[in-house]
Amino acid sequence: MTFTGDLIGLDIGGSTTRGVLFRDGRAVRHARGPSANVQNVSPDAAASALRGVFGELGAGPSVPVVAGAGGVDTPADAARLEALIRSVFRVPSEVPVTAVHDTRLILAAGGHTIGISVIAGTGSVAWGIDSTGRERRAGGWGYLLGDEGSGYWLGREAVRAVLRAHQCEPDAPASTFARAIVKQSRVREPVELIAAFHDRPERSFWAGLSRTVVEYAASGDATALDLTQRAAKELHSLVITVAGHIRGPLPVVLGGGLARTAVGEGLKKLLADSDVLDVTVLSQEPVLGAPRLARAVWG
Repeated sequence: MTFTGDLIGLDIGGSTTRGVLFRDGRAVRHARGPSANVQNVSPDAAASALRGVFGELGAGPSVPVVAGAGGVDTPADAARLEALIRSVFRVPSEVPVTAVHDTRLILAAGGHTIGISVIAGTGSVAWGIDSTGRERRAGGWGYLLGDEGSGYWLGREAVRAVLRAHQCEPDAPASTFARAIVKQSRVREPVELIAAFHDRPERSFWAGLSRTVVEYAASGDATALDLTQRAAKELHSLVITVAGHIRGPLPVVLGGGLARTAVGEGLKKLLADSDVLDVTVLSQEPVLGAPRLARAVWG
């Protein structure tokens, strides 16, 4: 079942904020703006992004809001985002506003309110909830501490693979895959990747290399195939960690930019031998799960 009445759903990503106005569970208006994630932008920039999205949706402050965002890891994180939404939209205290980790939106968009959701995008994380309400999360530590199997991780590991090959055989011609990584990294030689990686810390830039890895894996390149298989194993480890601490077996919903690539396919194959139910690769935007999530959260 989904939420009845008017509802605003928000999916606050690292680069984009997506908003949808729902009426009795049906999407009637869409909006898109810059990121409103305060982990990535200033509070003023976040407020400005939310103001623009709300303006496009054209709903009044009496409409309940459910928002999913990366970085909502604690009750304090949720309270801060809820307070920001209330202040921007001038939502009265009696109107519900709930902020959750964006994995909950993915699970709901996949058609479930209990189960395990996995994000394989710029970052990576797995989260699950069982029929008793018990929750467990694995990963989601950010690119400095983790995000194994993510787009950033895949890009970084591609750079490391090229550097290792050059280190072992510095006089040998670079492979086609290595040349593609070097070109996309905007350098001329493999050794220049070292300085480039340290001088350009933007996650999205290096996560962009994951597209090259996926393309070369599809063409059968051995290095790229190894990287995508390793990424799938890292994501599988996150899922199994979550599944081991909640009551199952449970369905799994996979979302993020890598979900429909060799990484996602590899994860599905690994999960086929695990104690989980069906695996769904998300085919719609996570924000469209807002009505189902609102119903689960608010009853």
